[in-house]
Amino acid sequence: MDERDLKDVEGFLAELGSPEPIPGGGAAAALVGALAAALVGMVAGISARKAAPEGGLLGRLKEEAEGTRAALAKAMGEDAAAYGRVAAALRLPKGTVEEKAARERALQGALRKAAEVPLSTAERALRVLELCEEVLPLASRHLRSDIAVAVRLAQAAVHSALYNVDANCLWMKDEDFLGNVRALRTRLAEEADKKAFSMLGRLEEGLKSWLGERDSNPH
Repeated sequence: MDERDLKDVEGFLAELGSPEPIPGGGAAAALVGALAAALVGMVAGISARKAAPEGGLLGRLKEEAEGTRAALAKAMGEDAAAYGRVAAALRLPKGTVEEKAARERALQGALRKAAEVPLSTAERALRVLELCEEVLPLASRHLRSDIAVAVRLAQAAVHSALYNVDANCLWMKDEDFLGNVRALRTRLAEEADKKAFSMLGRLEEGLKSWLGERDSNPH
């Protein structure tokens, strides 16, 4: 990473930490998911060079990880734009009955889009966890810590994105849409935790072995 790249990262962090609402939590969730996908791509790429029999599969996993990373990076901007539409709808006039109705229609449409973007982010972050599962048995043991970090980040990205789904659904009135989102939200959260806990159980056993046995009895 060169100095220009570092400045790009610092620029986004400065925007995120500013007193402006955009970018916010949805963009941060997408970034975290993109970081996880980037790590998976790195692990697959390095492992492909060292494992000839599985090189083709690892190469395909690397390509998918890179595509998922790019989609999540794009979602950072999409999330900010979606929130901007909500903010714009809230600023519409509401002095007359007609204006109130038009404002409510615009707001409900904007809220739906603002929920769909982080929902898509959560789905992509779950795919990153699936890629971790596929890479794990093929990866070099020296890269286990990178996979563990990717798992933790992807799990966090799923839940972080879903919090942003929640925030928008709180104000939505389309019960059909909300019913579909409820079911999907539950599945995404449960699958993310199931996959993450399964992989981390295996990864942490080896990574933490240097700690040895610890006395669980507090003296």
